[in-house]
Amino acid sequence: MKKFITHLTVAFLTLLRSSAWGTAGPTPRETEVVIIGAGLSGLATAYELKKAGIPFHILELTPRVGGRVRTVRYERPGEKPLVADSGMEEYWESNPAVSYLRELKLPTRADFAASSLMLEGKLETLREGEDGESYLKRILSVKERETLEAFKQRVATLAASLKTVREKGEPLSPGLHELTQISFADWVRKSGAGPSASISSRVAEWIRISVECEAGTSWDRFSALDGIDEFHIFLGQGEKSYRVIGGNQVFTDALAAKAGAKNISLNRMVKKIDTSKDRIHVGYLDTETNRTGVIRAKKVVSTIPLFRLFEVQFEPALSEAKRAAIASQSWGSYFKAHILLKSSAARFWEKGDHSILPILSDSELGVIYDGAPDHKGATRLLSLLITGDRAEAFNFAQVDIVRSTLKTSLEKLWPGIASEIIDMEFYRYHPRAIAGWPVGRSRFDAQSDEVRHPERGVHFAGDFTENTHSSGAFLSARRVVTELLAERKGRSK
Repeated sequence: MKKFITHLTVAFLTLLRSSAWGTAGPTPRETEVVIIGAGLSGLATAYELKKAGIPFHILELTPRVGGRVRTVRYERPGEKPLVADSGMEEYWESNPAVSYLRELKLPTRADFAASSLMLEGKLETLREGEDGESYLKRILSVKERETLEAFKQRVATLAASLKTVREKGEPLSPGLHELTQISFADWVRKSGAGPSASISSRVAEWIRISVECEAGTSWDRFSALDGIDEFHIFLGQGEKSYRVIGGNQVFTDALAAKAGAKNISLNRMVKKIDTSKDRIHVGYLDTETNRTGVIRAKKVVSTIPLFRLFEVQFEPALSEAKRAAIASQSWGSYFKAHILLKSSAARFWEKGDHSILPILSDSELGVIYDGAPDHKGATRLLSLLITGDRAEAFNFAQVDIVRSTLKTSLEKLWPGIASEIIDMEFYRYHPRAIAGWPVGRSRFDAQSDEVRHPERGVHFAGDFTENTHSSGAFLSARRVVTELLAERKGRSK
């Protein structure tokens, strides 16, 4: 028990440590753009504004930059620290984050989308040398592969239409709008492969397992249109995924360094946004000194998660249309667990140089990653990304119950592994940590456009305004900076 408390303390202190990019500067009284939040979307916005030469200042609630991006260092006697992300793990190829990683020249490792998965209760492992196509050829029948290919082709056509809608800002066609009126689950089962083809339960399960961990909730809780937009990463051979060597905090620290320490104030809780004056007045509380302050700006970019906007007093209040749009969204959940094991436990997922990870387990274990793939010391680390109802249950459960459940599930998957467990660490997130759009709604509809629409000089960014992925953070950053540049150009005429 003492060992567990020691490890928990180290992990907790690591999360609270100041970021490596430097000490934040004092809060100015005035700037051109105030950015609320130093998570991915706030830092990406700052990065783009810095390149455009527009003055800005970031107000961040916590004592560190990065938001939900956290990289933990586990100190183990006699070996190098284990470094693992306690939030998201990877970025898909289509994520604008990848271009930022390249611009910043950060080291990454790339993998294809193929994963081992638990299909109808059986673990179908990805064998050495297999790509996605050969893997599916082995686990699915000829007829099932033909049906899946027909499904992918249909999704590809619809996804291309959605790309046009997104890029050109066009309204949904009647056909696309119809897809908001049915759940993704029902659409897949009834007509996903086309009117003349039926999808087998095995193919349907492959689709469900692949998509639910991305959306953070059950596939019968989001519209077909949103499911199609999520599924695009699995088209063809599937997109590559990129992981930052050293952890995602390397990324956020690099973005913060580009923004500049003098342009970031930590421990600033924004309490009020007053747009009734000639300049926007952003009122905040310094949570270290409990002193209040105000910073004036021409524009504000809020990256506050939509479900927390009610904590800020807007003067005048946000429009009823915007509040109604936010209230009608749905949400997904996630929970992260790090399992520290003896190095001998690697025999369960490694055969020589080949690893069967990641695994989409379709169980309480969620997606099982090698949390520290470059670490080959006496301790190994499995990272579990758990989503949906299971995550919601774990986020509120007693720690001992979570430990027991995960230990039992790991032992069921790999008999004998329980005796190899050294410790477990858990990272909980707000139950609404992932945005969603239920049947009748869509990230492309007029209400979502309303959420994205600036209101009296306040622009709204963040992954919650776009989709369920970190890509939304970067898409929204580019969107709002484009808006700010256009407005600035208009003022100069």
